[in-house]
Amino acid sequence: MRTVLTDSQVLSALRQIAAESPEKVYEAPGNMRDGWDTCYYVHRDEDGTESPGCIVGQVLHRLGVPLADLKGVETLGAITVVQRITEGVSDGVAVFLREVQRKQDRGYAWGEAVADALEEHGGIHLTGPTLSAVGESAA
Repeated sequence: MRTVLTDSQVLSALRQIAAESPEKVYEAPGNMRDGWDTCYYVHRDEDGTESPGCIVGQVLHRLGVPLADLKGVETLGAITVVQRITEGVSDGVAVFLREVQRKQDRGYAWGEAVADALEEHGGIHLTGPTLSAVGESAA
């Protein structure tokens, strides 16, 4: 079953997570590293505890997407993940999440990843919400 979300919810959660951890640089747990720069939507600690991992995993789980659903799409890119396990999120927001994810995967801190993606895309202007900066609220 797909989780029903709105663009506004996704952008708000992204903004909150980036504001809460602006200096966080994503790193997979040591027991999950595969020799590549792979990021994971779900982290599994050595004791078996699972938690949301990368910034897209954090956003979607915060909005109610079960970890089991995220684990089921672990090898897929952000756009495909959004399309497969959510409903109601526009293609524009899915593409924007992909851009933030790419920056995270290149070693950007989360606050910087969101800010740079916004700058590169001239902000994200949708039918509903607008995300103009990490610390600002959606219009």
